[in-house]
Amino acid sequence: MDKSLKHDRTFVLDKSPWFLFIRLILTLLLAGSALAFLKPTVFNHTLIALYSALGVIYFAYNFSVKDHSEKFIRGIVTAQLALELLLEGLLVNHVGGSFSPFILFFIISIVLAALYFHLLGSIIVATLAGLLYSLPVLFDISFVYERLIEPPRLAGTGIVSDESFYTVFLHLCLFYFFGFISGFLTQKLFVTSLELKRLRLETGEILEQMRSGLFTVDKDGQIVYFNRASGAILGFDPGTVRGNSIDDIFGVDQSEFRDRIRAALDSMKAEDRSEISIIGAESRQVPIGLSLSVIKDDSENLRGVIAVFQDLTEAKKLEERMRTTDRLAAVGQLAASIAHEIRNPLASISGSVEVLKDDLDPRGENLRLMELILKETSRLNTILSDFLNFARIDKGRSGRCDLGVIVPEVIDLARGNEACDKVEITYKLHRPVIMIAGGEDQIRQVLWNLILNSAQAMDRRAGRIRIYTDDYPDDKSGDMIRLVVADDGPGIPDNVRDKVFDPFFSTKQGGTGLGLSIVARIIDHLGGRTEVDSPEGSGTEFSVYFPVKAAESKSVELQEVI
Repeated sequence: MDKSLKHDRTFVLDKSPWFLFIRLILTLLLAGSALAFLKPTVFNHTLIALYSALGVIYFAYNFSVKDHSEKFIRGIVTAQLALELLLEGLLVNHVGGSFSPFILFFIISIVLAALYFHLLGSIIVATLAGLLYSLPVLFDISFVYERLIEPPRLAGTGIVSDESFYTVFLHLCLFYFFGFISGFLTQKLFVTSLELKRLRLETGEILEQMRSGLFTVDKDGQIVYFNRASGAILGFDPGTVRGNSIDDIFGVDQSEFRDRIRAALDSMKAEDRSEISIIGAESRQVPIGLSLSVIKDDSENLRGVIAVFQDLTEAKKLEERMRTTDRLAAVGQLAASIAHEIRNPLASISGSVEVLKDDLDPRGENLRLMELILKETSRLNTILSDFLNFARIDKGRSGRCDLGVIVPEVIDLARGNEACDKVEITYKLHRPVIMIAGGEDQIRQVLWNLILNSAQAMDRRAGRIRIYTDDYPDDKSGDMIRLVVADDGPGIPDNVRDKVFDPFFSTKQGGTGLGLSIVARIIDHLGGRTEVDSPEGSGTEFSVYFPVKAAESKSVELQEVI
């Protein structure tokens, strides 16, 4: 038996409002009867006041406190039962003795004890009730407290009245009868309650904790069950959805979702994993992976449909990042080969032209052509350097560095660059020291490429580049630091936004298309990721996620060959 269930021995009934009101009424009824019939002594009044106070505390505590303390409840109930039995004994003795109508209060106390303490508790209370009922009747114990207990009822007749004796005997049997019956029933009810709680833990609560959406509809299309994940993905409150028709709940935004469920109900055929797109919570486009199962009875008649679905947004992003990583790795290998095949001949050409220029002293068109050769070879050399930067990942330089030191240094360098003449660069770090995984040269290159890309996007127009950092807890990747570089540029068109990290893709005249590819490759090597958000016409925001701890390299080290 689960320990959490085993120790939860409080009967479910005692938490219901109607039971609490009945319990309070019985408490006030017994206290009122005691005030009316018992002698007005200090002891009696004190006893009644304590008993009433415990009854009110019990009632108020159960109504005002949601997470009840079992020990506190059981302590109050134990003290109240003890005072209750004593008051009942006094009432029975003062009013009617063995024929007192207040004997009914004893039976009520025995049943209440069974609710809280089960069979053992009901037997103990039945025994105490029998003693408090029979001892003053059979024996003279008025010496306990003068005038508190009346002289014996049957002792005065020498216990010769068969009717009186059997009356006491039958009442004692009645106490134990109710003790055994109520204790046995509550014990069985308690075990059943534990089984129901375990069943709920194994079914309902597990379904509620699922990260996948799950709901069921009956054969008429009425929603029977709708878990919390379904509400989070689809943007509905589970409490208001249950009991409604899918035609009323799912509108135009989820029409494909509704139609597939209707098709499964009409055809009585399950549907394996399929992908659809809906408008979910926060009015965003959500890719959904959907599976439908048909529920049938023993006669193969339709009972309903179970829909299980997941939000594939993160999976799609991960899939895209993996494709990008594969492309970058392939191009990196190609870049290393190109560098080996081209860089040495290019150096020879450049050197030869320099020698010819000095020896021949060309003029006019010849001079212009030689300078053009030198300029283009220099540009090709720059492209090859970008190739090498893209291809080469130096594990030896990977470690940990302080982003709080690197950011100001790179910004100072950028402010002196020609491309940033009219650009205002501001930054805000969320703390002075920000340790991340990565070598200083790698992180400088990432930040430099991002700033230069933003500045070039504004095409020498006045604008602002904002750089800031924050903590980003990630369930899958662990704690990360997010670095954001945002600009006021024209934004990136929708048709090219997914290509900005592709090698050799560039919208700038004369660009190599390797700047952002180098950023993505470095960050991927460090175990982070790069994202872009750029509504066309509203600027661009690049987010780079740096892991706090160094990650194992997922790429093969490519050596620069010259």
